[in-house]
Amino acid sequence: MRKKTIIILTSYLIAAVIALGVSMYGHSKDLAEYELFLNNSYQHSFSELVTAVNEIDTALTKSIYATSPSMLNSVCTQLFGKTVAAQMFLAELPFSNYELHETAGFLAKVGDYAYALAVKAAGGDMPLDTDIENLKGLSEAASTLSSKLVELQTEVGHGTITLAELKTAQSEIRMSEDGQAKTIGESFKLIESEFPETPTLIYDGPYSKHLEDKSPKFIENTAEIGAEEARSIAAAFMGIEIDKTSHIGEREGKIPCYMVSAETKCGDITVLVTKKGGAVLSAFGRYEGSEAKTSPEEGVETAKNFLIERGFPNMKESYWTVYNNIALINFAYVQDDVICYPDLIKVAVALDCGDVVGFEAMGFITNHQPRNLPEVEITEDEARKVVSDELEILSHQLAVIPTDGEKEVLCHEYKCLAPDDRHFIVYVDAVTGEEEEILMLIEDESGTLTL
Repeated sequence: MRKKTIIILTSYLIAAVIALGVSMYGHSKDLAEYELFLNNSYQHSFSELVTAVNEIDTALTKSIYATSPSMLNSVCTQLFGKTVAAQMFLAELPFSNYELHETAGFLAKVGDYAYALAVKAAGGDMPLDTDIENLKGLSEAASTLSSKLVELQTEVGHGTITLAELKTAQSEIRMSEDGQAKTIGESFKLIESEFPETPTLIYDGPYSKHLEDKSPKFIENTAEIGAEEARSIAAAFMGIEIDKTSHIGEREGKIPCYMVSAETKCGDITVLVTKKGGAVLSAFGRYEGSEAKTSPEEGVETAKNFLIERGFPNMKESYWTVYNNIALINFAYVQDDVICYPDLIKVAVALDCGDVVGFEAMGFITNHQPRNLPEVEITEDEARKVVSDELEILSHQLAVIPTDGEKEVLCHEYKCLAPDDRHFIVYVDAVTGEEEEILMLIEDESGTLTL
């Protein structure tokens, strides 16, 4: 009986060992397949990033030699689209031990400058000599960045380093052909340290040098938070559980941030949470809009409700554009019935599913504070007399607009209709009565731009 029991127990033990072995093999196989999946996904994103940066380099070169406003507008519009794509692919790469603030900042700067030149060209204007010099400088920087990324892509292709290493807190050290220890993180750090100097851009855009130098007013007197609190903030902001977020790195620069990856129904979105104050600076990811099922106007309402739910109740939409069936809506803060354009927030809404897929609050965080608005010295009727008799005034409101430098001006804003059916916005200083600015609206099926 005892012998039979031993045989039975031995059989069970052998079966258990075999089952455990099969389970471990299956688990090991699953892990290997998962690692392969991650590496392939990262390689695809990295390959697309390299392609996009190369196309940015090409578009910048073309822009230098454009001799007509229509060609410049076409090239700069393409350039803007390529920078958006490059930023999305960059966001898909999981950063852990480093951050690419130089690369990300360069892509944002090029995109914004291209947008400004495209709007300028849409009005029939060609770039100034300073613009050409800026484009040459940006082109040289893009060429250098492109070549560095191609070199790194070659190393990835040869297996010297793998992109899957980025998912771990400590990358494995691999040996290159010359015997030098190298990690993917170190390779990217080298690109950052050797990043070429880019020209100082002085123009009406958020990456103009005088705006880059501004201290972020919204968070300047706030306390610092930790990485775990940043995860909680990112989760609440995206409307998901905290276990669907992970801390993937930090970004330094003028506004230091924690980088948090958030798993949403629209894909992985990278949320930047400021270290001071815990404000969400931006949330972006790769989303390719399909056929639109909702209108841009419905997208505006979605974006407005999104902002209200996240603590931005006093925001008013100003204009919107549509790119790849994604509506990008611009909102500005309203104080005492005065719209404050420097406090800008951009919200991207996918028109196929109606969800928010992007958020950017650089203008708001940089400029927002309670304002001591000056007394209105020039009445609305007095300011109307400054507006050209050729323009039909359609609406009026008070607005704060930025000037070159860090100043702001309280103005009467008049939206007007010209005899040729084009729309203009005229700003008259509410204190001095001087005509401060005239903007022309470029309106088509894609939305409205200001010139």
